[in-house]
Amino acid sequence: MIDWTFTPASLWTLVGVLLILSELALPGVIAVFFGLAALIVALLLFFNLPLDPPAQILLFGVLGAALLLLARNRLKPWFRGQVETGGVGSEVLPDGTRATAQADFERGVGVVLLNGVRWNAESSDPIRAGDPVWLSGRRGLVLLVRATPPTDSKT
Repeated sequence: MIDWTFTPASLWTLVGVLLILSELALPGVIAVFFGLAALIVALLLFFNLPLDPPAQILLFGVLGAALLLLARNRLKPWFRGQVETGGVGSEVLPDGTRATAQADFERGVGVVLLNGVRWNAESSDPIRAGDPVWLSGRRGLVLLVRATPPTDSKT
């Protein structure tokens, strides 16, 4: 028969893993630090450090809070990614960036795919589905595109 009893170290390991995995469903870059704290408590128990349950809970809370306060701002970009922004907080999309038209533009309006994201776009050029387009500007969430690549003034 299988022995399904848990040791305190295995319970803390389970709690730690579940907290770290919960970060995928509820991203806030908080649960991961408490998950790490639970894994540290599990590691201490694994090496037979004598901790009674109230001490384990206290250590878990203190470690989780300390990790959160000391490391969150440094590690947050690893979990959320970084977006290069311009002066007013908007994502930087340089002129001349290449995208692909997703459908024929009708009356100068269409949709383009840029870096895996669909954007509403406008152009005075005739553009058909699948055509490459180049960014010439931006107005809010609408990209301004053209059908011809930018000319390189250095050549």
